[in-house]
Amino acid sequence: MPLKKSIFLSFFLLCLFSAVFIAADQSESDRTFIRPIDDQLLVIGHLEATEGFNFASDVALLSDESFAEVNGVPTFGFSDSKHWLRLRVLNFSDHDIERILEVTNPILNECNLYEVDGGKSSALFRTGDQLAYKERPIYHRNYQFPIRIEANKSKELLLRVSTEGEQLQVPLKLWEKTTLEKEDGTDRLLRGIYFGIILFVLIFNLFLYVIIHERSSLFYVIYVFALLMLQLSLSGFAFEHLWPDSTYLANIANPFFASVSIFALIRFTQTFLNLKKFYPRIYQALHIMGGFVAVNSLLSLIYTPFFFKLSVLGINVMALILNIAIIPIVVLVVKKKFRPAKYFLIAFIVLVASVFFFILNNFGILYSDFYAAYGLQIGSAIEVILLSFAIVDKFKLFREKSYERLKTINNMKAKANEKLEKEVVIRTREISEQKQVVEQQKDEILDSIRYAERIQKSLLPSDDKVKRIFQDHFILFKPRDIVSGDFYWVGETSEAFPWQMGNNLKLFAAVDCTGHGVPGAMMSMLGYQALEQCTLRSDLTNPAEALNFINNAIVTSLNEQRDGDIQVKDGMDMVLCAYHEETRTLSFAGAKNSMYIVRSGELIELKGDRISIGSGIIENANEGFTVKTVVLEENDSVYTFTDGFPDQFGGPKEKKLKSKNLLDFILELSHEKMENQKAQLAEFFSTWKGEAEQIDDVCLMGIRIH
Repeated sequence: MPLKKSIFLSFFLLCLFSAVFIAADQSESDRTFIRPIDDQLLVIGHLEATEGFNFASDVALLSDESFAEVNGVPTFGFSDSKHWLRLRVLNFSDHDIERILEVTNPILNECNLYEVDGGKSSALFRTGDQLAYKERPIYHRNYQFPIRIEANKSKELLLRVSTEGEQLQVPLKLWEKTTLEKEDGTDRLLRGIYFGIILFVLIFNLFLYVIIHERSSLFYVIYVFALLMLQLSLSGFAFEHLWPDSTYLANIANPFFASVSIFALIRFTQTFLNLKKFYPRIYQALHIMGGFVAVNSLLSLIYTPFFFKLSVLGINVMALILNIAIIPIVVLVVKKKFRPAKYFLIAFIVLVASVFFFILNNFGILYSDFYAAYGLQIGSAIEVILLSFAIVDKFKLFREKSYERLKTINNMKAKANEKLEKEVVIRTREISEQKQVVEQQKDEILDSIRYAERIQKSLLPSDDKVKRIFQDHFILFKPRDIVSGDFYWVGETSEAFPWQMGNNLKLFAAVDCTGHGVPGAMMSMLGYQALEQCTLRSDLTNPAEALNFINNAIVTSLNEQRDGDIQVKDGMDMVLCAYHEETRTLSFAGAKNSMYIVRSGELIELKGDRISIGSGIIENANEGFTVKTVVLEENDSVYTFTDGFPDQFGGPKEKKLKSKNLLDFILELSHEKMENQKAQLAEFFSTWKGEAEQIDDVCLMGIRIH
């Protein structure tokens, strides 16, 4: 969408808002917010409380001339004073009437109603955010007071209101009960539609973030959630339904959620518009502003008069600055040909327009009951919808660019393949001439690999050794190639080299080295050597310290052989366990891999750390591997495996087997003898793999405790 069209659409939406606003305004002829029912409610005037007039009895003695005239909505700005309104309710009929006086501003800290009779006052109702919701005379999000007026008489009332620093407006209405119920139903329907839209946008964008993991989407989700909570608080629904007994939350919710929403909006603007790339100075300025807003959100949680007023004024100033600055910032980004910024621009033109009309409404320059109640909600609903469009458009743009890059790569591959085919013809001719030499070299290589296989098999623990240490066990070991990058190991600590957790510990490990074939086998020799050294060190206390030792030994060994400044990054994933037979205590440490215990038909998982052996020197034990200890019971079965088994492709849909399916099968077999389990697991692997190629080495160990 070109920039001119974007601005035109924004202007059209602005005009549409104006038309709705003026139409609603023209339907009200007297331009005053106080809409009397049968001319029954009059506002005599307003008085700001001073030290001389702090009590209703003092104010009741004043004449009508002592009160300042009120035009339109009683509005007193950001005031922390207490204000008095003198009201007169008239009954011109020949029978008593009952009415409901409503103050349609749910965020007043104090809203007390007094009756004046003969120069004396008496308290009728005390309410406000300083009191629990259950203390209201009528359970409603707004402040409602039941009033009874005798036939052909009037009633003098005093209303004392305060907000302790927030914007103070006192919209008043006098209702018949049936009319109020009808209007209230319509109001709840409209607000329900608004909250439904916001909730839908929140869920949609949360789902979008889960799919694409785009950082700006996360900030947008936080922004929409904070906006939802702010609107629930401003409209009184939060105090009514979420925290009716918490006056603390009722008072701090507005500045806190406003601060969180502005903070998330700033971060969303920075990341979504790529300001770090396009305009680094603007990015830095917004970063500083976000820091101030974050501090303001913390100040809002300290509920004292000073900090409350400071946080309210602070967030209003920040919001004003952001509203003034954000449209020029977006225009600059649009000029950089960043397509998604156009929706962003339209969204904030609509929001700023709605705020502008809301301010005009507050000052009585233009007035509409409908816009006073729903103007900001309409503007914010359109804004969050358009910003969602912007996020989707950015995702589409990312997908289009990815597709173009893919096409370019495919074209390059096609050209490369064409060139390669020509070279293949040439090379085939050369290879055919050297076939005999190649076959001879192949035989020599195979002989070397088979010799390496014999060396590797000689290093692996013999069946007798494994059975001596763990009498009831099985080991399923299936290298992908002649030699394996996976290996298993068992050992024992001795009285000469005891670990601190006990003498004669039975150790076992299942290890998955980087790669497979010859490279993996070479890594396995380093791992095997390091494990053997662990049994000769009495300074180790548990498997976690052993893994730290093995990690540092591997990193040191590999990087001593580095070529120039290029460090070797190979490593291994490993499970290492130490079993103390007398106490049945099993200590476990894992590098990426986990260990599983089957007990009475239930599966218990001990997860390994998200660190691989060889990832870097571990200088501090607190940053290294952790140990988990469990006391085993009789007939418990312990299993651990490398990723070759669960990662194998196969089955009817040629998909990965996955660990869950393997563990489910192990759970079914766990009651059988170990040799039977091994046979059935081998058959299961073979059946699943079918005609597919084995993609990795397989190593699975099972041990039963007696």
